[in-house]
This record gives sequence, structure tokens and C-alpha cells, in this order.
Amino acid sequence: MNNRRLITEHERPLTASGFRVMKGEREFITYQRDVTIRVWHQPNPDSYAPHFHSAIEVCVPLLGGCEVAVKGKEYHVQAGEVLFVPSDATHALRMAAGSERYLIIFEHNAAFTMKEFAALRPMMRQPIYLTAESEATPIVRKTLMQLVDAYEAYTPLRNLRCYALLMDVFATLGELYLPNVANSAEMNDIHRRLSGEDAFNRALDYLNKNYAENITLDVLADYAGFSRYTLSRMFSRHTGATFIQYLNARRVDMAAEMLSQSDLPVTQVALRVGFGSIATFNRVFRTQKGCTPSQYRNVYLELRK
Repeated sequence: MNNRRLITEHERPLTASGFRVMKGEREFITYQRDVTIRVWHQPNPDSYAPHFHSAIEVCVPLLGGCEVAVKGKEYHVQAGEVLFVPSDATHALRMAAGSERYLIIFEHNAAFTMKEFAALRPMMRQPIYLTAESEATPIVRKTLMQLVDAYEAYTPLRNLRCYALLMDVFATLGELYLPNVANSAEMNDIHRRLSGEDAFNRALDYLNKNYAENITLDVLADYAGFSRYTLSRMFSRHTGATFIQYLNARRVDMAAEMLSQSDLPVTQVALRVGFGSIATFNRVFRTQKGCTPSQYRNVYLELRK
């Protein structure tokens, strides 16, 4: 985790719709209400230090290109190409001068638990780099740009329309990369093997939504249908953190958002994100952000002047 960084250029607004805030190695994506997809248009060169998040990330350069390192491997993604970064994969990015791109980030939702999508999971654990020569590239790029249009339309059914287009993208990728995963017996076998992972993802989603409650490892294990020991091991394997480290990181990240976007007293912020005492809140916040909650708010306000 980063220790002394307070606020950088990455925390300035990229679009009128919100912020993308780098918060250490694990990044929690902040979505608009009732939407689990974010789209950023980046017309200027930018860079991101190594980080990871639960969402799948799609890089769509419009002009120039960008260098993306995923799991230690570098990809030079040019205009006309597409790169899919899998969830929880450590990655970093640097845009070249004169470059422009769209960045699409989305969470797994119920639509992605169907058997057909489960068959694509092994493929989605690795980056998917669609070069200009790939027959799927123009089809996928066209659909992704339709997704951008749907996202920016702000209609009541925006989330549904965006996910419908995402499913179209993954159907195209599946037909290209997994033409033989067609028989139901094979998909049933894949679905059974991934059921434990699905249960863990549901537990993680529950924790991300209920972080402010008095939630314990035992409570979450009961919710997911795991033993306490099994869930603890899965946390370490899937997130690289213990249950309490992950929970504290989530609470601190939400607290940082409240500190930067509201006038709530620090004590109220601590209580709203689930900390029982201001002393514990200050200690955990300083450990993760390298500063106290008050210092974080003051620096943020200075940057907004």
C-alpha cells in the first residue's frame, strides 16, 4: 500500500460525471447511483501506478496509444485496438503524448453467473488483446462505442442497455476464442467447479455493500455458506488481504470519499463507515492514507480552490 501520498492529479475530475481516485494498490471504484458501469473519456496523456480492483477494465484508444502492464507483461495498445484487463489483476498504464482513449470499467452482476458465461471465465482470467488484425476487433470496438453512447445518454434503462451490450461483446469473444465450449455437459462441469468462486464473489459483494454494519468473518461465512477457515483462505487467495484488512480498506476508502465530498464532521464520517471509535478510525486511516482524516480533507479542499 502507498504510505505518504495524499492527493495527486489522478484525483482531479476526469469528466463531469465523477472522479476516479487512486487509493493505493487496491482501488475501489465509485459508481453513480444504481449504475455498476463507469466510462471515462481521457483526451490528455495520463498514467496510473500499479493497482488492482474487482472490476473488469477495458482500454479503448481513440488516438495514439498507451502502454499497459498487466501481471508483469506489457501491451502497446494502439488506436483501433482493444485490451481487456481481468478483475483483480495488478496493472499500470501510461498514455503517450497526443493520445486519447475511453476507459470502461464494470462489475460482475447476475447476468454473468449464467452457465454460458461461466464457460468464458478461464478466458477472462487473462488479458485479452485485440490487435488491429483480429477479426473480432472492429465488431467489439463498434459495440463498445455503442456502450459509451448508451452510458452518456442517462436514460432510465442505461445500466440495462450497457450490460446488454457487454453481453454482446463477450458472446463475440466466446465465439472467437472458445468455439468448442458448446456442449452442455462441459459447461455444467465448468459451472460446478466455479460455484465456490461465485459464492465468494457474492460474499465480497455483500461486504462491499454492508461495510458500515457490524459485520464479522463469522457473519460473512454464514452468508456465503463457507466455514470460517475456508472463507479466510479464500480472502487471502483472491484479494491478497485478510478479511479485516479488506474491510478496513473499504471503510477507509468510503470515508475518504465522504471527507472530500461532504462537510460531515470527522466523527460522523467514522461512525457512518463502521468504525466504533474515532481513535481507531484515525489510526487505520493514517496507516492506509499516510495522513489523518482532517489532513486528507484539508489537502483535498486546497486542490479544489
